[in-house]
Amino acid sequence: MLVLGRKKHQSVIIADEITLTVEEICDSSDGQRIVGAMVRLGFQTPRDISICRSELRARQQGAAHAGGRAQRRPPEAGRLVALSDARVRLRIQVPQKVPVRHNGTPTVGRDSEAPLDGETHRPTAIHHVTCQKEDRIAICHNITIAALEFGRFVFDEHDP
Repeated sequence: MLVLGRKKHQSVIIADEITLTVEEICDSSDGQRIVGAMVRLGFQTPRDISICRSELRARQQGAAHAGGRAQRRPPEAGRLVALSDARVRLRIQVPQKVPVRHNGTPTVGRDSEAPLDGETHRPTAIHHVTCQKEDRIAICHNITIAALEFGRFVFDEHDP
């Protein structure tokens, strides 16, 4: 199982055809957005299916176009505090007719927008799924995603 931490608006690309984006992380009781929150997502797939963080894919493509390595910004100092009562809203974009299930129940996706300026693209469906800790999302019968834990970054004021 691959485990990746994601914040709001960060994505994961699965098998070059599926994009999972964190839309919002909020409190389960009142639905308020949690500032600085992140979710750890677990991915279980067959070995031949690639999983890539979207920022790495963009960095690799940018480095290939620039002919060198892209610069990496060092992370800010802080600590992660566990959140016991949170949920995440995910946007899952899959090829049309690919089944998506949330805890065994099929979800209904909406067709994506038409391509712009003569672009060619494969028809896709967009599913919006809200998960709590340890909920399971199944895509295509062989990809399983779970929200394993939630946390919030806390930065000390006296840290440089």
